[in-house]
Amino acid sequence: MKKYIFVIILLVMMISEYQLGAEPKFGGGFILGDPSGLTAKLFLDEIYAVDCGIGPSAYDGFYLYGDFMRHFPGLFPVKELSLYIGIGAGFHNHDKQYNNRRHDDDEGNSLEVRMPFGVEYTFKDVPVGIFLEIAPSTEIIPDFDFHLRGGTGARYYF
Repeated sequence: MKKYIFVIILLVMMISEYQLGAEPKFGGGFILGDPSGLTAKLFLDEIYAVDCGIGPSAYDGFYLYGDFMRHFPGLFPVKELSLYIGIGAGFHNHDKQYNNRRHDDDEGNSLEVRMPFGVEYTFKDVPVGIFLEIAPSTEIIPDFDFHLRGGTGARYYF
C-alpha cells in the first residue's frame, strides 16, 4: 500500500510542477459506472493525456486505474468533441471473503490491462468536459478474466 501512496504523491507533484507557467490542461472530477469515483486527467499536449481514477469496488474494496490516451481532435465536425483511445492498467483490491469464493485462495488483489476508448466534449465558455467511455479489461493476475468497465463523467479543468 505504501508503494501506491508514493506513486500517487509522485503524480501529484509532477502535475503541480507541469502546471507552473503552463496553459491549464489538468482536470479533476467524477465518473459514474464501473468504477464510480474520482477521476483526473492531465493533457501532455493537444493529443496525448494521462488519466487516472479511484473508487470503491463492488466487492468492498477499491479500484485504482491509470491510462495513457491518444485524442483525435478534428475527427468530428464539432470542434469541442474529441474521440480518444488508450492503454493502461487497473488495480483491484477485493474483499477477502468475496475473493475466497471466487479464487479459493487468500489473494485479495488483481491486476488488469485496460484499453479505454470514448468521446469527450469540452465546453467553450466554461472549463468543463463531459465524457463517455468503455474500457474492456483483461485481468492478468491472479488469473485471466475479462471485464467490461466504463462510465460517464465530468471534469473541471484548471
